[in-house]
Amino acid sequence: MKERVVYLNGAMVPESQAVISVFDRSVQYGDAVYDAARTFGHRPFKMRAHIDRLYRSCSYTRMPLRLSADEMEKQTREVLEHNLALLGPADEAMIWWSVTRGVSSVSRLIGESTEATVIIYTFPVPFGAFAKWVTRGARVVTPATRRTPPQCLDPRAKVSNRMNHILADMEAKGADPEAYSLMLDISGNIAENSTGNFFFVRDGTICTSGAGNALEGVTRATIFELAHAAGIPVATGEFPLFDVYLAEEAFLTATSYSILPVSCVNGKALGPGAPGPITQRLIKGWSELVGIDIVGQALGHLAGGR
Repeated sequence: MKERVVYLNGAMVPESQAVISVFDRSVQYGDAVYDAARTFGHRPFKMRAHIDRLYRSCSYTRMPLRLSADEMEKQTREVLEHNLALLGPADEAMIWWSVTRGVSSVSRLIGESTEATVIIYTFPVPFGAFAKWVTRGARVVTPATRRTPPQCLDPRAKVSNRMNHILADMEAKGADPEAYSLMLDISGNIAENSTGNFFFVRDGTICTSGAGNALEGVTRATIFELAHAAGIPVATGEFPLFDVYLAEEAFLTATSYSILPVSCVNGKALGPGAPGPITQRLIKGWSELVGIDIVGQALGHLAGGR
């Protein structure tokens, strides 16, 4: 089959035929959770950690998921094995899981959906979306839309209904079409990017928001591990923009790009240039960890190469 396959509710189907009901609660209410991983050298990175987090999100949101985590991993590897064969040797795969509360009855009463909709699919890592920033640093803008406070929704759950993140991105791009957003919490402290975490370096310490303000990303945890191995101190907590503006360097983290240097926040340049020395050490450590030059790989996907 020369088409990617999707796991959908117990069956492997061609991507073009993977459809769900218009009455699925993910369509009606955004009632779903998700997670995402990726490959390096066509090998999945920390896939089980992502699956385990997916199941924590399902437990928190009370999704009627019957598939075991082991079976989820087995089915994911089958989807990935087929779809990797359709990629070029320099390409990588994003791995995506979506679990919805299932199809509602006409009454739409909560709890009547007793069988979750389970979807596993892959698509190529979108290197073109971020490659040009890996050597010069991305621009970041703080939008007016704030991150949902933990009193309303625990940020440790990766939920599909991300309207506030979408609005934040639109506001940031309204100010700068190529900017990434950095959401603040309702008190004005840094929270997270719409797709990942934000870090800054102050006096040699890597600082990032605490678990009450941002998703506990698998990439975020890997940064902690790399920093510990390199002897670089890490601090988590509540940090206002004042601290960010005085930073020597900063970077974003996400599953797709791993580490993305940041050159400025709200037009304020950070340090002498991006990536800064600590960001470079982390990028080098990440590349060694996965066995891929992640900067070179990204640059190789730019039009005309480097």
